[in-house]
Amino acid sequence: MGKEIIINAEKDQTRIAIVEGGELAELYFETTEKERTLGDIYLGRVRRIMPSIKAAFVDIGQKQDAFLHYSDLAENLAALLAFVDQENPQVSNVKQLVEHHRPVARRRRPRGGRRGKEGAAHDDEAGGGEKHHVPDARTRSKRRSAQRRSRHKHEGRTAERRNQGGRGPQRASADLLKRNQRILVKIVKEPISNKGSRVSTNISLAGRFLVLVPLADYTAVSKKITSHKERRRLRALAKMLVPEGYGVIVRTVAEGKDAKSLDTDLRLLLEKWHKIEKKLAGKPEGPARVHEDVNMASSIIRDLFSDDYDRILVDHPRSYRNIKNYIQAVAPQMAPAVQLHKGKKHIFETTKIQKDIEEVFQSRVELPSGGYLFIERTEAMHVVDVNSGRSGRGMNQEDNSLRVNLEAARVIARQVRLRDLGGILVIDFIDMREERNKKKIFDELKKQFRSDRAVTKILPMSDFGLMQITRQRLRPSITTTFSGPDASVNGTAPPDDKGKNRDAGKDAAAPRADRDQAAHNRTPRRNRPAARPKAAQPDVDPDGLMQAMQQWIAAYKARGGRSPVTLRVHPFTAAYFNRKVPNQATRWFLRFRVRIRVEIDPTIPPMAYRFLDTRSGKDITDRMAGQDAEKARKQG
Repeated sequence: MGKEIIINAEKDQTRIAIVEGGELAELYFETTEKERTLGDIYLGRVRRIMPSIKAAFVDIGQKQDAFLHYSDLAENLAALLAFVDQENPQVSNVKQLVEHHRPVARRRRPRGGRRGKEGAAHDDEAGGGEKHHVPDARTRSKRRSAQRRSRHKHEGRTAERRNQGGRGPQRASADLLKRNQRILVKIVKEPISNKGSRVSTNISLAGRFLVLVPLADYTAVSKKITSHKERRRLRALAKMLVPEGYGVIVRTVAEGKDAKSLDTDLRLLLEKWHKIEKKLAGKPEGPARVHEDVNMASSIIRDLFSDDYDRILVDHPRSYRNIKNYIQAVAPQMAPAVQLHKGKKHIFETTKIQKDIEEVFQSRVELPSGGYLFIERTEAMHVVDVNSGRSGRGMNQEDNSLRVNLEAARVIARQVRLRDLGGILVIDFIDMREERNKKKIFDELKKQFRSDRAVTKILPMSDFGLMQITRQRLRPSITTTFSGPDASVNGTAPPDDKGKNRDAGKDAAAPRADRDQAAHNRTPRRNRPAARPKAAQPDVDPDGLMQAMQQWIAAYKARGGRSPVTLRVHPFTAAYFNRKVPNQATRWFLRFRVRIRVEIDPTIPPMAYRFLDTRSGKDITDRMAGQDAEKARKQG
């Protein structure tokens, strides 16, 4: 089984799942409250310049000022500032300030070779297979002295640049920044915790096949295209198409595409840039968003969908039509791969990934051998603890530890990618004595992370059995973003009798501004009727919710109930159940002698619950309402 993109579009949220080999590999959420801002371009204003940390803070209209590090300053910053300062900004008016910052390849001289005719003759002689010239002691001494002088000179320049606060070009760009200055920036990392967005002055617009870079003058091709012939062809096409004053980067998916496809994509990007120029006309004060990148679903389709994927499955008719039209325009041969889900079951249940999605929000993850992981988040990092559990019967300790750790390495790599964990990760593996076994774990983890698109660095296992990982973080992890009683990322409204979602579902390919207006005109969520299936939904805090469920169990016991019951709750509520040892279900059993089987159901709102008869599967939530529940509460 190949790769698939599964899109579930609802009124208040869109969920996108990337499936590889039948297993859930990546999961993305976008809601009307927490939308994607990565790639958005803002007209900001410099608020503070802090040379001590080599950064500036820019007001872009968000709660916290954006963070602009000196390393994120473009080499063409002077041209960019001149562009923004115009009354009617146009790239053609500042082309004299455009910096030709295409990196120049440095030719590496053969070791021992010298410049000039003498060096050339020496190289020719060596290359001809004749006897090499052996320098005398005096010549070798002169060479060593020259090398020492060159090294000391280089070290002196490095120290001088360090005292000046950074590298030469970086420092020169930083000197252009001034307080209250209008500046154009692009979000490269979304806000995390109490930190604002990270921004860059490297302004670019991404398309399907090309990335347009205004105020630049270079043509580059993705390094993932390995064929030298194809790289030369694409570079020649791009140079022929791109207008003066712009740079362009040819993306990996452009491999094998003709000039017409590239030209269509380039014209769309130029239209977007001209809209930015119109928004900047008249020198607005700012801060203001001048360009809004595509939403999450469109971004994933634009960046990932290629011949490697078997299909895109969408459960909303309008979203399906828009995605189909987009694919038909940019890649007609791949249009049949876009399909509409028509079954009565939920799209995630049909594709058999619902259980994997539920597992994302659990701190405990089971291993195939009987071991398990605990994944916890702290303020500074994510911590993973590996436990052997019931595994290892009939095996010695070293072999069992190796087996569980290898399993854990595979599952951890998948969970890190699935939960989109970024920053620092520390893994506490089961202790092993042999160094070769520790290296096997390190090699396995590196192998598993090769399929991860985020930049990841792994350190070998320490003497304490700890392994440290740093992973590129562009946005908060989904377990961090969607946590708390108000986060209903799994609150999925079921399809109707015809297997289709509500017609008012969110358009996965529509601009966010239109969706914002639609969300403003909709009735507030708390005033809408509850989604089916019906569930008890008290307006209480988590502790109050536990009390309400306890009252139900007490009423069930008071009326002679002895059979086991199944309690279905949201994943967040289930996690709240397990915050103490023993967990809440065990405590209720010890008190009421009623066995409670807890099941995770993402269709249940976070502050709701449903009780079912375990044997028949019938919903018995409402049986204990009214006077019986009140009487049982008093008796309990």
